Amino acid sequence: MFQALSSKIITGVVTLSMLLLSSYEGNNAKFSSMMASYLGSKIYVNAQLVDAFENDFEKIFKSGQRIDIFFNISIYNKNEIAHEREFRHAVIFDPIKKYYNVFLEEQDVQSVITDYNELLETISHVEYFYNGEKYEGGHVILSAYLKKIKLEHLNKEYDLMMLWKFKKPKMNKLCELSKEEI
Repeated sequence: MFQALSSKIITGVVTLSMLLLSSYEGNNAKFSSMMASYLGSKIYVNAQLVDAFENDFEKIFKSGQRIDIFFNISIYNKNEIAHEREFRHAVIFDPIKKYYNVFLEEQDVQSVITDYNELLETISHVEYFYNGEKYEGGHVILSAYLKKIKLEHLNKEYDLMMLWKFKKPKMNKLCELSKEEI
């Protein structure tokens, strides 16, 4: 029984790779840098997701389906959670007009992008503001993940996390108080 199930799983992965993807190794998605600082009454987080969208992502983005990159942020004041939120960066390619519609939820920004490298730069950059209570110092945790998509023409669902080797990029950073606050 387990052999049959294992065979079906392997066959599904190989079929996806053959039909949709050209590479099998996946990406080592990670955050290369993250800055978290407390300015005035706001916490500002700036981060860059790298090595996340190489290999087959251009084909996936050009599929015409909405592709969402999800981010989770947790802001700790001392050792207690002061704020948690999930937000997304969404990409939809218009094959007729040959441009990407992009929505960055945390910034409430929508744009049209024609250059693929500009698209990668835009969706990989996180800029988050939190205006909360008096902050006494702590840390920020930021992670990213992808959800499954359904390929209508194949009538199958595929887990995009396969392209990140099923690993969520995650970074934990101390939130520094600005000199004005000390």
